[in-house]
Amino acid sequence: MADTLHSATGVLATSTGDVIDAVPSSTTETSIGILIANVSGSSADVTVDLSVVKSGGTLRHVLNNVSLPFGTTIQIDTKIVLETGDKMQGLCSAASSAEYAVSFLRQT
Repeated sequence: MADTLHSATGVLATSTGDVIDAVPSSTTETSIGILIANVSGSSADVTVDLSVVKSGGTLRHVLNNVSLPFGTTIQIDTKIVLETGDKMQGLCSAASSAEYAVSFLRQT
C-alpha cells in the first residue's frame, strides 16, 4: 500500500461544493488538518458548513452552521477517514468569503 501526502485548497461557495473529490476505488484518504478562514471583503461574519458524504449518499456534518467572525480561522486537527466513493463538501453563507486548506494522506 502506497502512502502519499496531498492538499486541496479553494474558496467555499454559497452552494455545496466538493472540498475533497470522491475517493477513487481501492483508496482511503485521511484528512490530517483542515483550515477555514473568513476572508470577507466586507468585514462581515459568515457561517460555514463542512460535511462528509458517504458513498451511499448519507451526509454527516463536521461543522454545521458555525459562525466564523471576520478575520478568524477555524482549525480542525481531528482525523477524518474517507473511503472509496466518500467525499468532503462545504459551503459558506456569503460568496467568496471563506477559504479552505485541507491536508490529507492518500493510501492506495
